[in-house]
Amino acid sequence: LLYKPIDRVTRSTLVLHDLLKHTPADHPDYPLLQDALRISQNFLSSINEDIDPRRTAVTTPKGEVSLWGG
Repeated sequence: LLYKPIDRVTRSTLVLHDLLKHTPADHPDYPLLQDALRISQNFLSSINEDIDPRRTAVTTPKGEVSLWGG
């Protein structure tokens, strides 16, 4: 449930990427699609950067027991 908003942005990013591939470069919306794709990709990158430190904090060395049942 918590990943649903992020999943929606991920799917939208993929749709924008495909739409941009099929849009002629001289179309008036082409630069706007490029900007939207760039913003979406930057947003997803910032989320990944925020999540990575948390993942390493939750994982434990092999053989140790964590509070998360690992």
